[in-house]
Amino acid sequence: MRGRDIVIVVGAVVLIVLLFGLLGGGMMMGWGMMGPGGMGGFWFNPLGWIVMLLFWALIIGGIALLVIWLFREVAPTAAAPAAPSRALDILKERYARGEITREQYEEMKREIEGR
Repeated sequence: MRGRDIVIVVGAVVLIVLLFGLLGGGMMMGWGMMGPGGMGGFWFNPLGWIVMLLFWALIIGGIALLVIWLFREVAPTAAAPAAPSRALDILKERYARGEITREQYEEMKREIEGR
């Protein structure tokens, strides 16, 4: 990931956590309405917590990936310079230094340009 993508992911996670708190997430923690442990008297269930954490990790991760994808679609990065121009520059330098003959230069140039 690039630096900008990491900032987007962290921002999305923070936003989701804040929105989850505003929507009333976690209000039934502790004794709650249903007595100790919450759900009908059952005490701490580690499997339930693991499933819940995995569920929210998938939700938050999916939203973060969606945000990254949307930002890349809206603001695409600049395209890299075409490779043949760099290859032609190197070829011209080799010809100028006398490393290759004129015929070799023309043949290689045709190959690079795809003719």
